[in-house]
Amino acid sequence: MSRLLPAGQDGAAAGEVRPTVVVYTLSVLEPSMTFIQSHAEALRNYQPVFAGAHRVPGLPLPEDRVVTASRGGVAGRAEEFLFRRMHFAGRLARDLRRFRPALVHAHFGQSGPSALTLAESLKVPLIVTFHGQDATITDEELRSSWRGREYLRGRQRVIRRAGLIIAVSDFIRKRLLASGYPEAKVITHRNGIDVRFFQFNRSLREPAVVFVGRFVEKKGAEYLVRALGELRQAGAPIRAVFVGDGPLRPALEKLARDLAVDASFTGFRPLAEVRDWIGRAAVVAVPSVTAANGDSEGLPTVILEAQAIGTPVVVTRHAGNAEGVVDGRSALVVPERDVQALAAAIQLFIEHPAAVGAFGAAGRAFVESNFDIATQAAGLERIYDRVQSVRRTECLA
Repeated sequence: MSRLLPAGQDGAAAGEVRPTVVVYTLSVLEPSMTFIQSHAEALRNYQPVFAGAHRVPGLPLPEDRVVTASRGGVAGRAEEFLFRRMHFAGRLARDLRRFRPALVHAHFGQSGPSALTLAESLKVPLIVTFHGQDATITDEELRSSWRGREYLRGRQRVIRRAGLIIAVSDFIRKRLLASGYPEAKVITHRNGIDVRFFQFNRSLREPAVVFVGRFVEKKGAEYLVRALGELRQAGAPIRAVFVGDGPLRPALEKLARDLAVDASFTGFRPLAEVRDWIGRAAVVAVPSVTAANGDSEGLPTVILEAQAIGTPVVVTRHAGNAEGVVDGRSALVVPERDVQALAAAIQLFIEHPAAVGAFGAAGRAFVESNFDIATQAAGLERIYDRVQSVRRTECLA
């Protein structure tokens, strides 16, 4: 869903060249990274170029604005190694200079060290956004992977040299401060969603619950399946649609079969199809939990998308989840891993269509006021301006 605009359309004046922001991730761009793409495309005063260590099958991007260290093959892997391990940006920096970048905006903490190498090669400031697990998993867990060890080696460099650190929720900001990031350098700036794409849906809802997300421990899908199993045993079977994929999918499908839960697993689907599933359901469940390795959410985008469409949400009291809802008005907040509370909250919306309407209207108003992507993207551009202004001041000093 690419909506990149040329300079002069809904942004900079006609004929004016917009400054370029390098939107950086190690992997460009995985299917679950729609929030990165949507925020880049919502910029009006900056032109995004997508860059990273390597390309992966995933989201459609404008090919003339995608640059990676690796071009594939043995030579590409060598280039990526030199970039990430030896801090040599080489061709990647040369290819990006033709866009005359103003700054680098890296997503996920693990991208920070290599993004810093790139930013310093380009002689532009660096911003790093932390989204969830990158601020919450333990150092012990980080040491178990190449990417994690890369982050640990470069963390102090990023702390010292990055222009600004963005946390997507107050919860994530607190975790970063506890990890040694300086308070003056870490701000909260929440993601938004396109409230025009996720339009309010007034149609009658099906008695079903929808889950959207990766099938990993922190998403808590297991507890949703168990809650639905309890409801079936109690004589209140509810249909569930699980939109997403991940390593736990086979175990979840088996659990659903064992508990005789009426569940469909769709895999990853296009955003328009995800929107349609959310708009058909009586409730969306976001049963997040803190994983054994500390992995936690930031503020899941599906919470905002569901409320924008007018679908009530049941979320767990976990990480930044509660920052994206109005408990008792647009959503019901339940404890982590509390299967009974999760089941009761879902059942309330299935059995009371009036509650679906009331919570849905409140959720739409809340998201329009606080999470419109146009407003959040404009705020992000002000952050870009601020970081560049500070950089210019430092250069003049």
